[in-house]
Amino acid sequence: MSLGMRHFSQLAFLIAAMGCGSSPPSLAPHPQGYAGRMEAADEHSELAEQHRQAARPPDSARIENYQCGDPDDRSDQLTSGGQRLMPMVPCWDPVEEHAQRERAAARREDYLAHKERRSAAALVETKLDACRGLSAAELGHSPFAHRSAIAAVIPHEVAGVVRGVRIVFKPVPRLSQGWLEQAIACHRAEFERLGEAPTYLSDDPTLVRGATATVSSRGGHLEVVVETRDDVAANVALGRARDLVGPRTADR
Repeated sequence: MSLGMRHFSQLAFLIAAMGCGSSPPSLAPHPQGYAGRMEAADEHSELAEQHRQAARPPDSARIENYQCGDPDDRSDQLTSGGQRLMPMVPCWDPVEEHAQRERAAARREDYLAHKERRSAAALVETKLDACRGLSAAELGHSPFAHRSAIAAVIPHEVAGVVRGVRIVFKPVPRLSQGWLEQAIACHRAEFERLGEAPTYLSDDPTLVRGATATVSSRGGHLEVVVETRDDVAANVALGRARDLVGPRTADR
Protein backbone atom coordinates (compact mmCIF):
# COMPACT_ATOMS: atom_id res chain seq x y z
CA MET A 1 0.00 0.00 0.00
CA SER A 2 1.36 3.45 -0.85
CA LEU A 3 2.21 5.99 1.84
CA GLY A 4 -0.65 8.26 0.75
CA MET A 5 -3.18 5.45 0.88
CA ARG A 6 -1.89 4.38 4.31
CA HIS A 7 -2.46 7.94 5.53
CA PHE A 8 -5.96 7.85 4.08
CA SER A 9 -6.82 4.47 5.64
CA GLN A 10 -5.47 5.39 9.06
CA LEU A 11 -7.25 8.71 9.00
CA ALA A 12 -10.54 7.16 7.85
CA PHE A 13 -10.27 4.60 10.66
CA LEU A 14 -9.73 7.37 13.19
CA ILE A 15 -12.79 9.27 11.98
CA ALA A 16 -14.91 6.11 12.08
CA ALA A 17 -13.72 5.34 15.60
CA MET A 18 -14.77 8.79 16.72
CA GLY A 19 -18.35 8.02 15.71
CA CYS A 20 -18.65 4.36 16.79
CA GLY A 21 -20.14 3.60 20.17
CA SER A 22 -21.08 7.20 20.84
CA SER A 23 -24.42 7.50 19.03
CA PRO A 24 -26.99 9.29 21.24
CA PRO A 25 -30.18 7.45 22.14
CA SER A 26 -33.04 8.05 19.72
CA LEU A 27 -35.70 10.50 20.80
CA ALA A 28 -39.38 9.67 21.13
CA PRO A 29 -40.87 10.31 17.67
CA HIS A 30 -44.00 12.00 18.98
CA PRO A 31 -43.49 13.53 22.43
CA GLN A 32 -46.71 14.42 24.21
CA GLY A 33 -47.67 17.73 25.78
CA TYR A 34 -45.89 21.00 26.36
CA ALA A 35 -43.35 19.66 28.86
CA GLY A 36 -42.54 16.64 26.72
CA ARG A 37 -42.02 18.71 23.60
CA MET A 38 -39.83 21.25 25.42
CA GLU A 39 -37.76 18.42 26.88
CA ALA A 40 -37.35 16.94 23.40
CA ALA A 41 -36.35 20.38 22.07
CA ASP A 42 -33.64 20.67 24.74
CA GLU A 43 -32.36 17.20 23.83
CA HIS A 44 -32.20 18.13 20.15
CA SER A 45 -30.34 21.34 21.03
CA GLU A 46 -27.87 19.38 23.13
CA LEU A 47 -27.30 16.92 20.28
CA ALA A 48 -26.78 19.82 17.88
CA GLU A 49 -24.06 21.22 20.13
CA GLN A 50 -22.44 17.78 20.37
CA HIS A 51 -22.36 17.57 16.59
CA ARG A 52 -20.84 21.05 16.36
CA GLN A 53 -18.12 20.04 18.81
CA ALA A 54 -17.51 16.80 16.90
CA ALA A 55 -17.05 18.80 13.69
CA ARG A 56 -13.78 20.12 15.10
CA PRO A 57 -11.01 17.71 14.01
CA PRO A 58 -8.77 16.31 16.78
CA ASP A 59 -5.13 17.36 16.78
CA SER A 60 -4.05 13.82 15.89
CA ALA A 61 -6.12 13.95 12.72
CA ARG A 62 -4.58 17.10 11.31
CA ILE A 63 -2.29 16.46 8.36
CA GLU A 64 -0.71 19.33 6.50
CA ASN A 65 -0.95 19.24 2.72
CA TYR A 66 -2.93 16.01 2.75
CA GLN A 67 -2.76 14.03 -0.50
CA CYS A 68 -4.62 10.88 -1.44
CA GLY A 69 -2.67 8.22 -3.29
CA ASP A 70 1.03 7.88 -3.97
CA PRO A 71 2.37 10.42 -6.47
CA ASP A 72 4.68 7.68 -7.78
CA ASP A 73 1.80 5.26 -8.26
CA ARG A 74 1.24 5.05 -12.05
CA SER A 75 -2.05 3.16 -11.85
CA ASP A 76 -3.92 6.40 -12.49
CA GLN A 77 -2.20 6.65 -15.86
CA LEU A 78 -4.11 3.72 -17.32
CA THR A 79 -6.12 4.64 -20.37
CA SER A 80 -8.93 3.15 -22.40
CA GLY A 81 -9.24 4.15 -26.05
CA GLY A 82 -6.91 7.03 -25.44
CA GLN A 83 -9.02 8.38 -22.57
CA ARG A 84 -7.60 8.48 -19.06
CA LEU A 85 -9.52 6.32 -16.59
CA MET A 86 -10.77 8.38 -13.65
CA PRO A 87 -10.99 6.91 -10.13
CA MET A 88 -14.42 5.58 -9.18
CA VAL A 89 -14.53 7.47 -5.86
CA PRO A 90 -12.98 10.88 -5.21
CA CYS A 91 -10.36 10.72 -2.49
CA TRP A 92 -11.75 13.46 -0.25
CA ASP A 93 -10.05 14.52 2.95
CA PRO A 94 -11.80 12.31 5.58
CA VAL A 95 -11.39 14.95 8.29
CA GLU A 96 -13.19 17.48 6.14
CA GLU A 97 -15.87 14.94 5.20
CA HIS A 98 -16.43 14.11 8.86
CA ALA A 99 -16.76 17.79 9.74
CA GLN A 100 -19.30 18.34 6.96
CA ARG A 101 -21.44 15.42 8.15
CA GLU A 102 -21.35 16.68 11.73
CA ARG A 103 -22.34 20.20 10.67
CA ALA A 104 -25.24 18.81 8.65
CA ALA A 105 -26.35 16.74 11.65
CA ALA A 106 -26.15 19.83 13.86
CA ARG A 107 -28.36 21.78 11.45
CA ARG A 108 -30.87 18.92 11.43
CA GLU A 109 -31.00 18.81 15.24
CA ASP A 110 -31.39 22.59 15.44
CA TYR A 111 -34.34 22.36 13.05
CA LEU A 112 -35.98 19.61 15.13
CA ALA A 113 -35.46 21.63 18.32
CA HIS A 114 -37.13 24.66 16.72
CA LYS A 115 -40.00 22.49 15.47
CA GLU A 116 -40.63 21.03 18.93
CA ARG A 117 -40.64 24.46 20.58
CA ARG A 118 -43.10 25.75 18.00
CA SER A 119 -45.37 22.74 18.64
CA ALA A 120 -45.15 23.32 22.40
CA ALA A 121 -46.07 26.99 21.97
CA ALA A 122 -48.99 26.02 19.72
CA LEU A 123 -50.41 23.79 22.49
CA VAL A 124 -50.41 26.74 24.87
CA GLU A 125 -51.93 29.10 22.29
CA THR A 126 -54.67 26.59 21.47
CA LYS A 127 -55.53 26.21 25.14
CA LEU A 128 -55.67 29.97 25.72
CA ASP A 129 -57.90 30.49 22.66
CA ALA A 130 -60.23 27.63 23.57
CA CYS A 131 -60.66 28.72 27.19
CA ARG A 132 -61.00 32.46 26.60
CA GLY A 133 -64.15 33.78 28.30
CA LEU A 134 -64.79 30.81 30.57
CA SER A 135 -64.93 31.58 34.29
CA ALA A 136 -62.19 30.43 36.64
CA ALA A 137 -64.70 28.20 38.40
CA GLU A 138 -65.53 26.33 35.19
CA LEU A 139 -61.87 25.97 34.33
CA GLY A 140 -61.39 23.99 37.52
CA HIS A 141 -63.83 21.21 36.72
CA SER A 142 -65.47 19.39 33.83
CA PRO A 143 -69.04 20.16 32.68
CA PHE A 144 -69.72 16.50 33.45
CA ALA A 145 -68.93 17.11 37.11
CA HIS A 146 -72.50 18.50 37.35
CA ARG A 147 -73.90 15.01 37.77
CA SER A 148 -77.39 16.10 38.70
CA ALA A 149 -77.70 17.69 35.24
CA ILE A 150 -77.12 14.41 33.41
CA ALA A 151 -80.31 12.70 32.27
CA ALA A 152 -78.96 9.57 30.58
CA VAL A 153 -75.83 7.70 29.54
CA ILE A 154 -76.11 5.46 26.47
CA PRO A 155 -73.39 3.33 24.86
CA HIS A 156 -72.47 4.64 21.44
CA GLU A 157 -72.11 1.74 19.02
CA VAL A 158 -71.03 1.54 15.39
CA ALA A 159 -71.83 -1.72 13.59
CA GLY A 160 -72.40 -3.40 16.92
CA VAL A 161 -69.04 -2.31 18.39
CA VAL A 162 -68.80 0.13 21.31
CA ARG A 163 -67.11 3.28 20.08
CA GLY A 164 -67.86 5.60 22.96
CA VAL A 165 -70.86 7.02 24.76
CA ARG A 166 -73.82 9.37 24.38
CA ILE A 167 -74.45 11.66 27.33
CA VAL A 168 -77.78 13.47 27.53
CA PHE A 169 -78.13 16.59 29.67
CA LYS A 170 -81.32 17.76 31.32
CA PRO A 171 -82.51 21.26 30.43
CA VAL A 172 -80.34 23.70 32.41
CA PRO A 173 -80.99 27.46 32.40
CA ARG A 174 -78.45 29.27 30.20
CA LEU A 175 -76.70 26.04 29.21
CA SER A 176 -76.28 26.37 25.45
CA GLN A 177 -74.78 24.20 22.78
CA GLY A 178 -72.09 26.80 22.07
CA TRP A 179 -71.08 27.09 25.73
CA LEU A 180 -70.89 23.33 26.18
CA GLU A 181 -68.81 22.96 23.00
CA GLN A 182 -66.36 25.59 24.24
CA ALA A 183 -66.05 24.07 27.70
CA ILE A 184 -65.34 20.64 26.23
CA ALA A 185 -62.81 22.11 23.77
CA CYS A 186 -61.11 24.07 26.56
CA HIS A 187 -60.57 21.02 28.73
CA ARG A 188 -59.47 18.97 25.73
CA ALA A 189 -56.84 21.60 24.89
CA GLU A 190 -55.55 21.55 28.46
CA PHE A 191 -55.57 17.74 28.42
CA GLU A 192 -53.38 17.77 25.30
CA ARG A 193 -51.13 20.51 26.69
CA LEU A 194 -50.46 18.23 29.66
CA GLY A 195 -49.59 15.35 27.37
CA GLU A 196 -52.95 13.60 27.84
CA ALA A 197 -52.25 13.12 31.54
CA PRO A 198 -54.71 10.49 32.85
CA THR A 199 -55.01 12.35 36.18
CA TYR A 200 -56.42 15.51 34.58
CA LEU A 201 -60.22 15.60 35.16
CA SER A 202 -60.26 11.82 35.30
CA ASP A 203 -64.08 11.77 35.52
CA ASP A 204 -64.51 13.47 32.12
CA PRO A 205 -65.60 10.93 29.46
CA THR A 206 -64.32 13.12 26.62
CA LEU A 207 -60.72 13.13 27.86
CA VAL A 208 -59.59 9.78 26.51
CA ARG A 209 -57.14 8.88 23.77
CA GLY A 210 -58.20 9.78 20.24
CA ALA A 211 -61.72 10.87 21.22
CA THR A 212 -63.88 13.45 19.50
CA ALA A 213 -66.88 15.02 21.17
CA THR A 214 -69.89 16.31 19.23
CA VAL A 215 -72.61 18.39 20.86
CA SER A 216 -76.14 18.52 19.43
CA SER A 217 -79.58 19.59 20.56
CA ARG A 218 -82.39 17.01 20.55
CA GLY A 219 -85.89 17.67 21.82
CA GLY A 220 -84.80 20.39 24.20
CA HIS A 221 -81.87 18.36 25.53
CA LEU A 222 -78.21 18.77 24.80
CA GLU A 223 -76.48 15.54 23.87
CA VAL A 224 -72.74 14.89 23.76
CA VAL A 225 -71.48 12.01 21.62
CA VAL A 226 -67.98 10.85 22.57
CA GLU A 227 -66.44 8.66 19.88
CA THR A 228 -63.07 6.97 19.37
CA ARG A 229 -61.84 4.07 17.29
CA ASP A 230 -59.59 2.93 20.13
CA ASP A 231 -61.42 0.02 21.79
CA VAL A 232 -59.86 0.55 25.21
CA ALA A 233 -60.47 4.31 25.18
CA ALA A 234 -64.08 3.79 24.05
CA ASN A 235 -64.80 1.56 27.02
CA VAL A 236 -63.01 3.93 29.39
CA ALA A 237 -65.25 6.78 28.17
CA LEU A 238 -68.33 4.64 28.65
CA GLY A 239 -67.23 3.55 32.10
CA ARG A 240 -66.55 7.14 33.20
CA ALA A 241 -69.95 8.27 31.95
CA ARG A 242 -71.70 5.44 33.79
CA ASP A 243 -69.89 6.37 36.98
CA LEU A 244 -71.41 9.85 36.72
CA VAL A 245 -74.95 8.57 37.09
CA GLY A 246 -74.54 5.27 38.90
CA PRO A 247 -77.72 3.19 38.96
CA ARG A 248 -79.55 5.72 36.77
CA THR A 249 -77.70 4.55 33.62
CA ALA A 250 -80.06 4.07 30.67
CA ASP A 251 -79.10 1.51 28.04
CA ARG A 252 -80.73 1.14 24.64
